Amino acid sequence: MALAMIDGCARVRPNPDDLARLQPALAALLLVGFNGVDVDGNRELERLLCEARVGGVLIFARNIVDPAQLRRLTRGIGDRALACAGRRPLIAVDGEGGRIMRLSPRVGFPPTLSHRELGEDNDFAETELEARRIGGILRDVGIDWNLAPVVDVGYNPANPVIVGHGRSFGANPRLVAAHARAYVTGMRAAGIRTTLKHFPGHGSSATDSHLGFVDVSDTANAEIELLPYRALIAEGLADSIMTAHVFNRRLDRRYPATLSRATITGLLRETLGFGGPVVSDDLRMGAIDQHYGLGDAAVLAARAGVDVLLVAEDALPDGRSATAVVIEALREALADGRVTITRIDEALARMRQFSVTRGAAARPPLGSAANPGRRAGYS
Repeated sequence: MALAMIDGCARVRPNPDDLARLQPALAALLLVGFNGVDVDGNRELERLLCEARVGGVLIFARNIVDPAQLRRLTRGIGDRALACAGRRPLIAVDGEGGRIMRLSPRVGFPPTLSHRELGEDNDFAETELEARRIGGILRDVGIDWNLAPVVDVGYNPANPVIVGHGRSFGANPRLVAAHARAYVTGMRAAGIRTTLKHFPGHGSSATDSHLGFVDVSDTANAEIELLPYRALIAEGLADSIMTAHVFNRRLDRRYPATLSRATITGLLRETLGFGGPVVSDDLRMGAIDQHYGLGDAAVLAARAGVDVLLVAEDALPDGRSATAVVIEALREALADGRVTITRIDEALARMRQFSVTRGAAARPPLGSAANPGRRAGYS
């Protein structure tokens, strides 16, 4: 056992056998967006699926021409990964409905209702049926993970990124929880995994974390914003949870939520009792990349308790692969003890369990107290 001083603290360096075991598996913790609409001849996809062997890929509008093409793409992704990596990756999308729906009428899919429209109608049966319909659309084209529903409580009418885009069910946290419950139920009926977002709440912000630093210290209200999470976690309806890139000095005086151990491990895991996978929002968004850099942000997020590192665009402006940058940063952090073997083992176990669990198949559901688990766009 070797000790090293990192950030003023003694860290235990892992033994070489543990490093050799874990380093090849690190890419399984990445959910990555790519360019192109086909697998054949796509060097970027080949690198992600067969060289890095990422755990999941994220579909954006740039990857879609029409439904038939998308089916071919997702089938090709699964087949290619199975052939060269021995497993199919998760295939995810932002399928909230309304404006934030990658499978849009512009590329041949039917129109869908936004969270705002469902909240205004305030018919829980309608919300469940709409979610089931959206889930069926996703399943039909080979997508198995929806990065939705949004459970941000939209109590700031001037909020640009959640309220301004119709992404919140409303300003009443109990109604947000009830509609999210119906939405998850509908998605599970369609066999689709879901993600509650954006923890611990983005509904109070006056700015957009896609563009830069967002401070909600003076606007966040934990009693309001955590209510949907408390309810849905307790009911076993939280398949996975996505973080928000918001800074709240009352939770952590140094880091925004995605990079904050106090927020992820302390509040979400220990206080609220969530045991399922935690997914970062896009690490290339302005709130993170402009202030921390991609590699350092990935290490800080992993240390904080994030299990799945989301990178919405693999191609960096300088031509490098964002995935390669993240993996190398994690390797170095493992080697010098900044990220522990135990932390990576936990994340990999959650990802493995999540990968084999579809929608309503698990009883008790992932993330429930009874089963704590071993397991870019506008996201």
